[in-house]
Formats: sequence, structure tokens, C-alpha cells
Amino acid sequence: MIDKKISIGTLLTIGTIIGTMIYTQGISDSKIESLDSKQVVHAKRIDNNAKSVVHLKIDVAKIETKIDEGFKRLEDLLMDKE
Repeated sequence: MIDKKISIGTLLTIGTIIGTMIYTQGISDSKIESLDSKQVVHAKRIDNNAKSVVHLKIDVAKIETKIDEGFKRLEDLLMDKE
């Protein structure tokens, strides 16, 4: 049969379990808040990197255009010499 008496050991065990649950919940909440703040920082970095990539692609396109113009001039000069 089950003894329905509550002893000090039972109360300590129940208190320890409840304390552990509260502590674990607090740790989980703080980790979630930390991850949320880090996520905002990483989102900003990703946006900045995406903008940088777009600017780099534009710069590469400008350089390619200048190189093509240079080759066309070179071809014109070579054709004129012949």
C-alpha cells in the first residue's frame, strides 16, 4: 500500500524538482533571448553582404564594359594598320 504521510524528504524532493524546473525554464528563456538578438545582428550582416555583392557585380560589369571597349579600339587600330 501507499503511505499517505508526507515526510521532509518528500518535501525536499518536490522542492528540488520544482526549483530545477524553474531554473531550467529561466536558462531556456535567456538562451532564446540571446539567440533572438544574435539573429537580428546576423540578418543585418546578411543584408549588408547582399548589398555589397550587388555593388560588386555592378563594378565588375563596368570593368567588363571598359575591357570590351578597349578590345574594340585595339581591333580598330589593328585593322587600320593593315
